[in-house]
Amino acid sequence: MPRIRAESIAAHKEASRAAILDAAQKVFLAKGYDGVSLAAIADVAGLPRTTIYEYFPSKGRILMAVLSDRVPPLVEGMLGRVEEAAPLDTINQVFAGAIDLVLEAPEIAALMFRVGRELPKALRDEMWELLDPVTDELFRQCRLGAEAGTFVTDYPDRYGMVLADM
Repeated sequence: MPRIRAESIAAHKEASRAAILDAAQKVFLAKGYDGVSLAAIADVAGLPRTTIYEYFPSKGRILMAVLSDRVPPLVEGMLGRVEEAAPLDTINQVFAGAIDLVLEAPEIAALMFRVGRELPKALRDEMWELLDPVTDELFRQCRLGAEAGTFVTDYPDRYGMVLADM
């Protein structure tokens, strides 16, 4: 029977999950998505491979857990630093904030924009949803710009989509 290295079972489970996610981040960054096995993650985490299956059904779900835990606080912090201004100025702040985010958290950015592209399509789509708050803000600013006459278009969401794709 494995030894529990925490004050409670719940704390042990949380520590094991954190160890899996930390190990997965390291292994995915080193080997890419296709080069990673659950055994490799388990080895780096210091856990039996079977333990991984108690937490996650696949390596894709492990990568999504890493991203789901780590991307939203970064996005929230980045958007929290954007000051309301004229739409074009706000859009510029969002882009500057995105660059700052990459500089502040290069490993997470690499996981998302390099390794995450290798995910199966359904998981890749789920991953991109983590950036919906940024996309929503870009769309909002494009609509405000169209309403103010700053952006000459009848279709401000098209502007927003192009910006979000960038």
